[in-house]
Formats: sequence, C-alpha cells, structure tokens
Amino acid sequence: MEKLPTTILGRTGLEVTRLGIGGAYCETPEGYRTALDYGLTYLDTAHAYRDGDDERVVGEAIAGRRHQIVLATKSGARDAAGARKELEASLRLLGTDYVDIWQMHYVNKADELESILGPGGAMEAAVKAQEQGLIRFIGITGHHWPAVADAVATGLFDTVLCWYNCAMPEPESSVFPAAAAHGTGVIIMNSTRIDKLLDDDQVPPLAGFYRYVLSHPTVHVVLRGLRSPIDRVQQVAQALRERVDMTLDERKHYEAYGARMRAAGKLED
Repeated sequence: MEKLPTTILGRTGLEVTRLGIGGAYCETPEGYRTALDYGLTYLDTAHAYRDGDDERVVGEAIAGRRHQIVLATKSGARDAAGARKELEASLRLLGTDYVDIWQMHYVNKADELESILGPGGAMEAAVKAQEQGLIRFIGITGHHWPAVADAVATGLFDTVLCWYNCAMPEPESSVFPAAAAHGTGVIIMNSTRIDKLLDDDQVPPLAGFYRYVLSHPTVHVVLRGLRSPIDRVQQVAQALRERVDMTLDERKHYEAYGARMRAAGKLED
C-alpha cells in the first residue's frame, strides 16, 4: 500500500502524515487501531474527552506502536498546578512516559490566555514538563479565531489547532499569518464542520473537503474524527495517497458550496 503523504510540522521538525486522527468520538481501541493501520501517524486526543476515557482507549490502541506515532493531547487547566495534575493523569492513561505535543485546550478568551501565560499559569507547567522530557512541544487550541491568533502571535506555541474549512475562511486572515510568522505547525479540525457540510443533496466528493484544507500553504495536518463509519477515514486516506493538491477552480467550487451551506444556517452548533 502506498504511504500517505507526509510533511514537517512547522518548527517542531516532526514528520507527520497530512491526515491525522481526531479524538473524542471513538470508544474502542480497535477503532483507533484500524485508523492507524490505514497509515495515519498523527493522533490527537485530550484529557477532557469523555473525562479521560478517550486517553485510556488511545493508550490501549497505541500499545506496542507508540514509537510510530506523533501523539498529542491537551489540558484545559489554566494554572500550573492543575495543568501538571492533568498531564500526569494523561501520561498514565495513555501508557506513555512522554507526549509529543501538549496543548492548552479550548483557549477562546483573552483572560484565559493571560492566566495561562501569567505567574503560576499553565505555561509554567508546560515549560517545566518540557525540561523534564515529559512533553516535546507546546501547542494551543481554540474555536475563536481572534483569540487563537493572539495566542499564536506571542510566538510561544509550537503548534496551533483550530477550525478551518471551505465555508469558514476566517483563519486565512488571522491565525495563518501569525503561524507563518513564527513557523508554527498548523493542524486543522472541522474540515467538514462535524460532517454538517456533508448534509446536502449536492454535496461534492468527501475527499475534496480535506484537499481544500491541505491545499492552503500554511496548513500541515488535517484531522478526521472517528465519529462516523471508519471507512470514511479509509476513503479520505486513499484519495490523499493519489492526490493532495487542488486546482483554483476546484477551490472555488468548494468555496461556493460552503458559502451556500453557511448562508443557509446549516453549520450552526
């Protein structure tokens, strides 16, 4: 089987497949193992997903193959003590002595970033854990583009995870310029808006939503959650083995479709 295309994740220097696995939805180790068997090497979870049970399941899935995977998890704690406690729990549940990328989770407000970066904040725990070899790189995630862009603009984060798809161009003028300026690795979620972009009689091919995201020069990795039948991951993986790029006309076609879906209110929470 031909390998999935890979890239270097910004200034981390980590080599990763351009399609990664998103956590939270898969409740069995077998589901994660199947996705890994498709050749995906980037796996993202969080301590908050199912109150840590997602990390436990991921830990079972990666047993014996940890060295093959770039593993990312997240902490929602804003203070150093709380963040350290979550990191130690994450390592225990994941069955590993380090994570490649440890992310500040769901940072959507200026005061949250201020708490993380201030005295006694979670960044202090991250830097200490990095010095101790418990984590390799520090990331930031969020759903509010201006707040995420402000975080990335500090230059303190090695990676960023945010929303981006053919209906939501906002990161192109906010998050992406900041990431490019600092060599920040860019990981994208919501490429199909939790599959809401697929809920239409005239939906274009599934793989195109992922090609659209990956065709932006700032993006390194796009995640696919395992919320739907696993064969969708296989379908996208196989398509990306054949081609990742997208023509300008193809991009315009997906943008028109995305704009129509967004205007119709089909992408709301």
